[in-house]
Amino acid sequence: MTSSSTKPRWSTSRRVATALTAAVLSGAVALTGCGGDAEKPAASPSPSPTPPPTVKSAAKLVHVQGKFPRSRHQAVAANVAEVVDRWLQAAYVGGDYPRATSTFTAKSFPGFTQGTIAQAGKQMSLMSNATIAPHIDGVDVVASDVHVDLLANNNYPVGAVARVRLVYDTTGERESRQTVRGTLDMVPTKTSWAVFGFNITREEKLATTASASPSPSGDKS
Repeated sequence: MTSSSTKPRWSTSRRVATALTAAVLSGAVALTGCGGDAEKPAASPSPSPTPPPTVKSAAKLVHVQGKFPRSRHQAVAANVAEVVDRWLQAAYVGGDYPRATSTFTAKSFPGFTQGTIAQAGKQMSLMSNATIAPHIDGVDVVASDVHVDLLANNNYPVGAVARVRLVYDTTGERESRQTVRGTLDMVPTKTSWAVFGFNITREEKLATTASASPSPSGDKS
C-alpha cells in the first residue's frame, strides 16, 4: 500500500518537471525569436507635412491724433493688423493652388463692410489672387507689415488708417514676386475693426523678366 501510494506522487512530480522543462525550452525559443525581431531595422519616420503659408504682419502704431494712452498703442496696432491679415490670408495667401478664379468671392474680404466688399469685388484681379490662381501652385510669404495711424477721442479709438505692405512669391506656371501695398480706412466695431475704404496697388515681377509689370491701381472707395 505504501509503495502503491508513493509511485503516483513520483510520477506526477516527474510529469510536472518534464512540463516545466518543456515550457522553459519553449520560452527560450520564443525569446530567441523576439530577439531576432528586435534586430530588424526600424522603419523610417514619415516626413512632417509642410505647414500652409500664413500671414502674420509686424504691427506698429506710428501716428496718433487725439488723446490715447501709450500703454495701449501696441494692442490697438495688433488688433488692426489682425483684421488686415485676415483679408491678406483669404485673398492672396491661403487656400489651395492652382484653383479656379470663381473660388474668389465675398468671403475673400473678411472684415470689410458690405459696401466695401461690393467695391472690392469689382477689382478682384487687384484685391485678390483671382486672376493668377489657375496658373500658380503655391505661395510663399516674404514680408508683411501694417503701420497704423490712429484717430482717438478721449482715450478711445474712433478711426484708423492701416498702411499695408505684403510681399510674396508664387510658384508654378506663373512664377513671380508679388507686392501688395496701400491703405485701408478702418472704423472700430463692438469687438474689432471694419474696413470701409481702400486704396491698394499691386505689382508683379515675373521670374523670367527683368522689370516689374504694375497692375492697375485701385481707387479709394
